[in-house]
Amino acid sequence: MADTRIEFCGVTFKNPLAAASAEPTLNAANMKKCIDAGAGAVIAKTMTDSPDMRELTQRAKWRFLNAKHEVCHGKVPRSFSLYSRSGLALEPPEDFMKEITETVKYAAQKDAVVIGSIGSTEIDGWVTLGKQMEDGGVPLVELNFGCPHPKLMPGVRTGMNVGQDFDYACEITQKVSEALDVPIIIKVTPQVTDLVLFSDMLQKAGAKAVTLTNRFIGFVPDIETGGPLIYGKAGVGGPWTKPLTLRWINEVRTALGDKLHITGTNGAYDWRDIVMFIMSGAHIVQMCSAVMCYGYDWLGKQVKGLETFMDEKGYQTIDQMLGIATDACMEYGQMPHEKASVDKKLCINCGMCLKVCFSDAMQPDEENVFVKEENCVGCGGCYSVCPVKGTINLVKV
Repeated sequence: MADTRIEFCGVTFKNPLAAASAEPTLNAANMKKCIDAGAGAVIAKTMTDSPDMRELTQRAKWRFLNAKHEVCHGKVPRSFSLYSRSGLALEPPEDFMKEITETVKYAAQKDAVVIGSIGSTEIDGWVTLGKQMEDGGVPLVELNFGCPHPKLMPGVRTGMNVGQDFDYACEITQKVSEALDVPIIIKVTPQVTDLVLFSDMLQKAGAKAVTLTNRFIGFVPDIETGGPLIYGKAGVGGPWTKPLTLRWINEVRTALGDKLHITGTNGAYDWRDIVMFIMSGAHIVQMCSAVMCYGYDWLGKQVKGLETFMDEKGYQTIDQMLGIATDACMEYGQMPHEKASVDKKLCINCGMCLKVCFSDAMQPDEENVFVKEENCVGCGGCYSVCPVKGTINLVKV
């Protein structure tokens, strides 16, 4: 059987799947359920010294949306969006640390890892919270520079507002990394222009890893009422975000290589996505939206799916998959020239390829289609829409 262990920032994980910091990790009871389901790690709900950020969680709201961005009301499709407004851990630090220490002891019995998550409004607060987490026995601490999304009050910088201020974020990172012995991870917001530059700055400030990325901010009107869904702007994520997240994982790995470890989140739905995240360069993969939709057992199913995939494909370790897609990534000018080829025995002459060919390369015939090779640029539109697999192929020239 494949070995799913992976080393991340000097800590060994029994598998790369982590339950992300959210309602499924709200307290010790919830985190234990994630561990029992089979997750290799849990990232605790973000502990904060801000009463305002704790109070937000008391009014948490979320909706699962379909492709039309309407509430699903029943079966949730694979391509759903999670549209939500929430806050951070409910308890003040002195109380929430009891949840952490209880979970750390439980995780040790189950060969799982607990990662602490913190968020403050002042630099000294970040340091204090980090020390509390370290003293509680967590081997890694994640600094949440992505949540909460809204500005709570004028002049207060926290969550996404920290993540959008590179210099201030690096100042916090440096202070916390200097104060702690355990490695720190920075969870970043995607609502910036250059996460490669930011990740490089964070690494130089003392971060050992980055979490790519927190959710986006969205806005969804309810056309029946004319008002905004769940009263206003909200965090938006789900499986549809995966290519956007993987883009940043790809670019950070390409630019920084082994200088900075990566944990990926925002878009991982099932074991296939876990593989994609790993092949893009994420050492561990955080999962949230699907767990909130389908429950804790979803985690264990994805671990088993990952193991089965590795056995079928002959991958003996996670390291054999790590970053292989990114390492093989080509720039535009490096791509090979290709042309379409049609197997006339399989062609059913449906005409789909004719509709999507804008180079006038696909030509109609009485019984099937043929390729006018001098016009074909090998774009693959015809290949994508052909309903009979194997009829159209792309051949390097």
